[in-house]
Amino acid sequence: MFEIFLFVNPVGIYCYNTEVLIQDAIAELNINSSFNFVPIINTKVIKEDIIRRKKSGQRILDIPQYTIASFQALRNYHAIKFEYGNKKARAYLVALQQAISGDFNKYSEQLPRKIAQDLNLNFDRITDHRIAPYVDNSIRQDKELAHQFNVCNIPTTIIFNESGNYSGVMLEGILAHDKLIRLFKNTGCITREDKDYYPARHLRLI
Repeated sequence: MFEIFLFVNPVGIYCYNTEVLIQDAIAELNINSSFNFVPIINTKVIKEDIIRRKKSGQRILDIPQYTIASFQALRNYHAIKFEYGNKKARAYLVALQQAISGDFNKYSEQLPRKIAQDLNLNFDRITDHRIAPYVDNSIRQDKELAHQFNVCNIPTTIIFNESGNYSGVMLEGILAHDKLIRLFKNTGCITREDKDYYPARHLRLI
């Protein structure tokens, strides 16, 4: 059984690709796993995603809108988790990322509501100011988790094998399919020769 933490930018281009790659690897190997999405937004995360999109040929026409959309996606995720549970919250985040991964300029003020409706979620319930204290607290807890795991870059993937004899493995940035497959097959034993793949024995499940 693998416990996986995905520290992601809720609207990040690389984050969506990372999620798809992990899901494909798990399906290919037919292994049991549980996911914990941990969306993180700050100035550094926003700037890095804008640069990545530019390198991939995208040009964001409205930077302030991108910033607003990032924080809105973060709050919507936590609100959905509170009102509907983790599964629905992850589905919302993946659907949003999928809609704008190829071109952020497809984003509109109506898009979050449309995605929520497609998932049979009450958008007014999600954005109700009365749940704001929970959302703020949930976001704070995720920030503390990122600090505890010493997450410096987004996306970052942390994988624990509950039946293994190690604590955990941290993988920063884009994951390579073959190395990810090898990691799962070898129950997390990878070498330091693999750039950006760090055995992190100090990590612990919480």
